[in-house]
Amino acid sequence: MRKDLFFVFLILFSPLSLMAQYPGARPSFGEEATRASFFGGYSYGRNAGNGFSGWEGQGTFNFTRNLGITADVNSASMSPFGFSALGFSVGANQRLTSYLVGPTVTANLGRNAVFGHALFGIARSSLGAGFSVPIIGGISTGVTSGTGFAMEFGGGVDIGITRHLAFRAVQIDYLRTQLNTLDALSSGLSTSLDNRQNTMRYSTGIVLRF
Repeated sequence: MRKDLFFVFLILFSPLSLMAQYPGARPSFGEEATRASFFGGYSYGRNAGNGFSGWEGQGTFNFTRNLGITADVNSASMSPFGFSALGFSVGANQRLTSYLVGPTVTANLGRNAVFGHALFGIARSSLGAGFSVPIIGGISTGVTSGTGFAMEFGGGVDIGITRHLAFRAVQIDYLRTQLNTLDALSSGLSTSLDNRQNTMRYSTGIVLRF
């Protein structure tokens, strides 16, 4: 858990360190273009009939008005089964988390923006199980986990509200993961003989611009 939090902090706040290295570059961007932005919101993934709900965080640093680098963290889960009766319950949780980074191309349309990106990194799949009993409470444990290469291609549309605030109306991405068969099945992903999985993601949320 601590390792995952470290990766989230390192990836999402890397644009701040880059921004500090270019303190005087903002004027050439124009009134509406931004040097750095942060996105946070809801994410839904679909893979072979299985739906994953979770969250997504993104940090983007723009080297020019139209070209930047994006760091992305996404974590979503599903519960394949669960049972509850008389205060007793048992269930499982399958989770897929990705840590990605790559170039982003942005077209600024006033306060609105259209962007596309190609991101690369790793994906981590995990399976957990737990149960709960009256008085004692809940107990959970990890069953299995695995890590593999991941890449994501997509883009979206940001609707500007103010100069520093925007609403991400839609972000659609194609995620390709390369997990072995056991690791893929443990997180609810379909798999093929070449150990590759395809997932479509939809995200929406709030963008802060600086």
